[in-house]
Amino acid sequence: MNLKKNFNHIYNYERYVGSAVALRVIKSKPIGVWEFLIPIVFILHFMRNKQSREIFIQNYMFTKRHALDAAFKMLKKGLGKQDVMAGVKDKTRALLTAPQTRGIYSDAIRQQQMREIDLLFDHYDKLMGGDGEDYAALVRNAYGSRFDYMEFHEALTTVEKKVSDAARQTLGSQADVDALLRIERATEEVRQTRIETIFGS
Repeated sequence: MNLKKNFNHIYNYERYVGSAVALRVIKSKPIGVWEFLIPIVFILHFMRNKQSREIFIQNYMFTKRHALDAAFKMLKKGLGKQDVMAGVKDKTRALLTAPQTRGIYSDAIRQQQMREIDLLFDHYDKLMGGDGEDYAALVRNAYGSRFDYMEFHEALTTVEKKVSDAARQTLGSQADVDALLRIERATEEVRQTRIETIFGS
């Protein structure tokens, strides 16, 4: 078992999913003729699109990174799950009173995110504790069958939807419901494609 290598396989997979979803959800705006003629304008336009996608990826990775870092810390330092999860609880609780998240991040969202992090933690612990030359091999070795991995996948989809529902309730009329639905659909499509790659069609 190579802990750091396994960590990187998992991190790269999750970032790939976030990036693929961002490409499907955040559409590039049409580029006008003047933007082609004036290079700096084109570069700024391109960077704006890249920046919005990167912000999306960072948001997508929020729960994944907390769970992955906690599982890695537990395995590396020989700690218990409660010890490392206490740190995650403290970090997310601090966001409730942070000026930049006030009115956007609620205790309802946090509670659902903690359920998601808990599920992901167990998943990452299972993957990181095994052997495999890439993410697909880690999954096959940890779960054994498509059916068992699909059970995890369905549980993850359920908890992620609860996070979205909590966000919708918190934001009220400010919530972009269509965007949330597009994100959910795109995430499912990207993951299903990866499952086909891992286990074959």
